[in-house]
Amino acid sequence: MKPLIGITSEVLENGSYFLPPVYAKAIVEAGGIPFLIPLVPNEDLDDLSDLLDGLFVTGGEDIDPGYYKEDPHVNLGKIVPKLDELEYNLVELMLKKDKPYIGVCRGMHMLNIVQGGSLYQHIHTQRKEMSHLHLQIAERTHRSHTVHVHKDSNLYNMLQEEEFRVNSFHHQALNKIGKDLEVVAHATDGIVEAVESKSHSFVHGFQWHPEEFAVDGEENSKRVFSRYIEAAIERKNRDQK
Repeated sequence: MKPLIGITSEVLENGSYFLPPVYAKAIVEAGGIPFLIPLVPNEDLDDLSDLLDGLFVTGGEDIDPGYYKEDPHVNLGKIVPKLDELEYNLVELMLKKDKPYIGVCRGMHMLNIVQGGSLYQHIHTQRKEMSHLHLQIAERTHRSHTVHVHKDSNLYNMLQEEEFRVNSFHHQALNKIGKDLEVVAHATDGIVEAVESKSHSFVHGFQWHPEEFAVDGEENSKRVFSRYIEAAIERKNRDQK
């Protein structure tokens, strides 16, 4: 069977769920089965994490800064406490079980927070250094700024590219880096653009949205999702032995 990949979604004010189709399409095209995760009760998350072969935490609203022991900054955006709780607990479980993980934008932020890291709640007022515009006003596949990838990283092994331009839809960024996470890509202004785990088989966080490029046919981004699905199959096979 193909691996089952859980995908988190945004929770709207009326209680419905919203997920742009590009996330599921990236998983389908790479060979996985996407599963949209609703607001599952905490007592059921352990069972859910057993069923899933991988987790894909998507972009979305800001995360409650209480998770990294800070009070809200004046420029903090909308938060969704129930979604924060779900994702935090589920990411923690998936990491403990060493199941493959991709987090994009908010998903990278949540990964970092679960591992004990923190965020700039608003990069343009909290960073001492100059920051470029990271909240582009352009179509999703527009590449607005440059990223540099560390050549000794697993990410470079997948992308085979050291410098390229990415899309950008965020006003927050990683500050303190969480336990066992290694920064493997930066923007030219120093903003962290990608992290990977040093103690898990496949755990990657991206500040940009590689799923947009993968679905658009860009081969380097497609390799990221292909390797993700391969890792999910490998993890699934270990459970079945």
